[in-house]
Amino acid sequence: MVKISFGMIVFNANSTLPPGMLGSCLDNVYDVAHEILISEGAVRPFGGNNGDATWATQDGSSTDGTLEFIKNYPDPENKIKIFTKNGYWDGKLEMCNAYAKEATGDYVWQLDSDEFYKKSDMQKIINVLDNNRQIESVHFYANHFWGDWQHCCDEHSGRNWANQIPWMRIFKNNPGSSWKSHAPPIYQDDSGVEMNRVVMTREHTLSMGIKMYHYGYVAKSQAEFKKKYYNNSTLVDLWNSWQENKDLPIINGDRSKLFAGKHPEIIYKLIGENDGRTG
Repeated sequence: MVKISFGMIVFNANSTLPPGMLGSCLDNVYDVAHEILISEGAVRPFGGNNGDATWATQDGSSTDGTLEFIKNYPDPENKIKIFTKNGYWDGKLEMCNAYAKEATGDYVWQLDSDEFYKKSDMQKIINVLDNNRQIESVHFYANHFWGDWQHCCDEHSGRNWANQIPWMRIFKNNPGSSWKSHAPPIYQDDSGVEMNRVVMTREHTLSMGIKMYHYGYVAKSQAEFKKKYYNNSTLVDLWNSWQENKDLPIINGDRSKLFAGKHPEIIYKLIGENDGRTG
């Protein structure tokens, strides 16, 4: 069976994400993972903050116990490897390449800590890759949740922001492979050839009933963190305004709509634990 290396970058996830989400993310992929590679710590903020990250950390490390949580996460099969830096990472690309150097799977699956997939969908993807090792990358549409657990931009409601470009997540991995770019995700082999010649497109995964479930803005704390990181005060203002009027256009004019599908199984437990605490 094809081996999947899940790669993550995290910083202050325990305080930024809804309580329990980081652990749930790890729980969700642990069984199907060959390994889970996690780079932890802060990068210099984007844009107008001029590199000032003192609002988040003094030394480049998480301040909310995120690193300790990962170190203490139950790992009976020794799948988890953690990468840190003494001081700030130079950028998210450096964080990604820190784990990519150690990836031993046939494919690398980039995973955000607020990103989930149904277990049956992950197994479908693994089966396809196992039967066709020529595939170099796999793309998705997202249910991109905004404001709460039940409203999202999807392939119908969001094309200017939430699904403006494909969510490129899985890439063929060989010794010496590395990330060329973090956003958008571009993975390359040791000679610099990008892994995009044989693509399992987002239309293909959608035709199989497979999508990403991205819970990037279900809690106000997530919007507040992004406000500081991107030096964009409109994010929290928009999040608050949307709570009063859920028909309000959000980023780039996309509109969220009431989610009519089913969440990944693990999310229902997480919603129960966070009932009433996303504001």
